[in-house]
Amino acid sequence: MEVNGIFTLILTLLTGLAAGFLNVTAGGGSLLTLPILNFIGLDLGVANATNRVSILFQNLSAMRHYHLKGEINWKEALSYVLPAVVGAVLGTLSAVYLPSKIFRIIAALSIFSMGCLLATKPQMWDNPKGTPFSKSKRMLVLFFVGIYGGFLQAGVGFLLIWAITGGCKKTLKEANVIKTVVVAFYTMASLALFASFGMVNWSVAFVLALGSAMGGNAGARFNLSADKRFIRWILTAVVFISSIKILFDTFS
Repeated sequence: MEVNGIFTLILTLLTGLAAGFLNVTAGGGSLLTLPILNFIGLDLGVANATNRVSILFQNLSAMRHYHLKGEINWKEALSYVLPAVVGAVLGTLSAVYLPSKIFRIIAALSIFSMGCLLATKPQMWDNPKGTPFSKSKRMLVLFFVGIYGGFLQAGVGFLLIWAITGGCKKTLKEANVIKTVVVAFYTMASLALFASFGMVNWSVAFVLALGSAMGGNAGARFNLSADKRFIRWILTAVVFISSIKILFDTFS
């Protein structure tokens, strides 16, 4: 299918809208955008790179909303950003030069495990307790999550939420805010690298980004006002569906 025409533009815009809302409230929006970008005619590698423009726009939009509402502790949030950015640079270079099968298998199994924990141990997310990660361990975890985010992006929101709620003892609402800041910053680095290799289709990227920005802003408003249990069950459903889809795509 040619990457042009009214149908393609409308489909791309609506995909961005849905993915932006999903990414900010739960995660997994890239599992929607990647196959649709491939459907409209983009190579999967180009789709993976092009998708980063919308990821950046939706998270900047949500981050602005959180900032205006006074929800971001910038000193704390930026301490999460640096290791993720370093990891994302390595992950992006891996996406350019290496096959993705092993990464997809590990991601799918990890995400499925998260779904099991979300369903069976909700207190882990709603009322985090215990001793949080040390600073060095937190940086190491965020570094590895950054590698995966730079490599593929799809499902990275689940990994970040798990790390921030379970390891750093934040509530699901707090984790969503920090996740937004982390993803916005490391995506800047990842997108710059992909663009330097000429892997971004900019015309598709900006249409997708327009929808994503609107969806991300709506998702941020929903996250601040919705019952945390409702957000958790949305997350649980998306986690299971996403993990199954990653495995299916890997072995099909």
